[in-house]
Amino acid sequence: MASQAPTAPANAPAAAPADGAAALPGGIEIFRAGTHRDDAGNTHTFTRAQLQELADSYNAALREAPLTVGHPKDNLPAYGWVQRVFVNEAGNLAVDAHQVDAAFAEMVKAGRFKKRSASLYPPTAPHNPTPGKWYLRHVAFLGAQPPAVAGLKDISYSVADAAEAVTLDFSEAAGAPAPIPAQTQEPPMSDTDKAELEKLRAEAKASQDATAKLQADLQAANDAHAAAQAQVKSFAEKAAAERRASFVSFAEAEIKAGRLLPKDKNLAVATLETLAAGEQALSFSEGATTTQVTPLQMCAWLQGQMSSRTAVVQFGELAGGADAPAFDARGKSDEDIDQAARRYQAEHPSVSYAEALTQVTRFTA
Repeated sequence: MASQAPTAPANAPAAAPADGAAALPGGIEIFRAGTHRDDAGNTHTFTRAQLQELADSYNAALREAPLTVGHPKDNLPAYGWVQRVFVNEAGNLAVDAHQVDAAFAEMVKAGRFKKRSASLYPPTAPHNPTPGKWYLRHVAFLGAQPPAVAGLKDISYSVADAAEAVTLDFSEAAGAPAPIPAQTQEPPMSDTDKAELEKLRAEAKASQDATAKLQADLQAANDAHAAAQAQVKSFAEKAAAERRASFVSFAEAEIKAGRLLPKDKNLAVATLETLAAGEQALSFSEGATTTQVTPLQMCAWLQGQMSSRTAVVQFGELAGGADAPAFDARGKSDEDIDQAARRYQAEHPSVSYAEALTQVTRFTA
C-alpha cells in the first residue's frame, strides 16, 4: 500500500466539547515507524506504509479499541474509546478518542499518565478482525511503566481557556526512536491517584454489571413474550379444532334430519369455519339502534336457519301407487341419488328436479 500523508483537515486535532467538559485532545501519538521491542522481548520493524495500512484497517464499528491503564489482558476497564486512527504529518500513528471518562481525562490532563503505548493484533492473531493486517487492540496510558516505543510527543493542553480546543504540542524532533535506559522509570503513583484509579475501576465494574443485568432482564422478557405467544397460538388451535368438530357434528345431524344433502356437508362445514374465523364484528342499523354481531353469532344464526328448513330428503314410507319408485336411497352416494333423480325427471317431464329428488330419496321400509 502506498504511503500518503492525509490532508491537513483530516489530521487536525479534535476540538474540545462545546460545553467545556473534560476530554482528551485529538491527534494523540501512540506509535511510530522503526524497529521496536515488544513486552515479550521480540523485535518488530514497522514502515510508514505499514502504519498507513494499520490506520486504514481500523474500523470502530467492527472492533472499537478502548483506552486503558497499562496493558490489561482482557482490555478492561475501558476509560474511553478510539474513534479514529491516522498517520499524522510527522509520520507517526495518532488517534482521536471519544466517550472518555471525565475523571480519567482530568487525570491525564494533570500529567498522571504522560506516556502511551499501543497494543496491536498481529496479522495472524486468531481474534484479529482484519486477518493478514495489523490491527489496533487498545491504547494504554502509562504512569510508572515506560512505553516500549520512546520518542512520542507528550500530551499538552491549551491554558488560555478551558472551553477552547485543546492541542498537541510537538516538542520533540522526529527521528529514530531513542533507546530506553534500563533505569528509566516514572515516579510511582501517589495514594490519592491509586484511590482515584480504583474508584474508576469500581465505576466501570458497576456499569458492566448494570449492563449485564439489563441484558438478562431483556432476555427474560423476550422469553416470556415468546412463551405467551406460543400459549395463545396453542389455545387458538385448540379452539379452532373444537369448533370444527362441532360444525362437523352439526352437519351430520342435519344430513340425518334430511335438511342437508350429504354432498353439501364439506361446504357447510367450511362456510361455518370461515365465519367463525373472522376477526371483526358486523355492524348494522335498525332505525336509531346499531347492532353488532360477532363471527360466532353469525355462525349460530346460520345454523339456526339451516335447522329450521323443511327436509329436502324424506326417509319414510311411500304410499302405494303406480308412481312409487323402486330406488332405495339408503347407503347410496350423492352421485347415485343425483342420477336416479334425473332418470325420474326424464320419465316425468312435468316434475322439477327438486321434486324428482324428493321422490327418489323415499323408500319403502
